[in-house]
Amino acid sequence: MENVISVKKKKYKWHKLLSIGLATYILGVIVLILTGNIVLFPAVVMLGNFLIPVTYVSFFYEKRNTSNVTMTDVVATFFYGGFLGTFAASILEPIFITSLNFRTAVMVGLIEEFTKILGVLFIYRRKRHRLHMDGIILGAAAGMGFAALESTGYAFSTFLRSRGSLSLTVYITLMRGILSPLGHGTWTAILAGVFAKENIEGPLKINGEIISAYIIVVLLHTLWNSVPTVMSILFPFSASVLVSELIIGAAGIIILMVQWNKANKSSYSL
Repeated sequence: MENVISVKKKKYKWHKLLSIGLATYILGVIVLILTGNIVLFPAVVMLGNFLIPVTYVSFFYEKRNTSNVTMTDVVATFFYGGFLGTFAASILEPIFITSLNFRTAVMVGLIEEFTKILGVLFIYRRKRHRLHMDGIILGAAAGMGFAALESTGYAFSTFLRSRGSLSLTVYITLMRGILSPLGHGTWTAILAGVFAKENIEGPLKINGEIISAYIIVVLLHTLWNSVPTVMSILFPFSASVLVSELIIGAAGIIILMVQWNKANKSSYSL
C-alpha cells in the first residue's frame, strides 16, 4: 500500500470560519437592505448558500488523523461534485421525471446520488486516495458542492417567483443552509467512504458493499424528499415537516459517524 500522510494535530478553526462567515453574511444582508443595491444580491446569496457547506467540509478535513487528501483535492472535489453533479442531474432528471410522486422521488435519489459521486471518481481516478477516511472527506466535499449550488439555484428561483422578496430569499437560504449537513454532504460521504474502503488495494471495483451503500443513501434521499410531503398532509403544521427531516437527517449522520469511527481505527492501525 502507498505511504500515507500523518496529520499533525492543529487547533481546529472550522468554528471561526462559521462565525466570521455568518457575521459577514448578516452584514451583507443589512447593507443590501439599507442600500437597495441589487449588485450585492448575488454575493450575499452565494455567501449564504456556501457558508455551511464549506464549514462542514472544513470540519471533516481538520478532524482527519491520517490521510492522503490535500486541500487542493478537497477544493477540486467540491468543484467537480458541485458542477458535474448539478449539470448531469439537470440533463438526466427531465428525461426520467415528468411528475412529482414517490416513484419520481426514488428516481431523483438514484440520479443525484450517482451524479454527485462523479466528482469523487474524477479525483479518485489517480488511484492515490485509498483510505476509508479519504473517501469520507472527498465525498463530503462533492456532496456539499452539489448542495451549495442547488441551494443557490433555489434561492434565485425563489427571488424571481416572489417578485424580489428579499425576506423570503433569506429564509430559504437560511433553512437550506441549516439543514444541508443532514443531506447531500452526508449521503455522498457515506457512499464515497465505502467505495474507498472497498478499493484500498488492487484495481477499482464495484461490489456488494458499495451497491448496498448506494441503496442506503438513495433510500435516505428518497425519504428526505417524500416523507415531509406526507407529514404535511397528515399533520398540517409546519413543525411536522421539520421534525421528519431532522429524523431522516439524524439517521444519515449516525451512519456516517459509525463509518468515521471505523476510518479512525483503521488509520491508527496503519
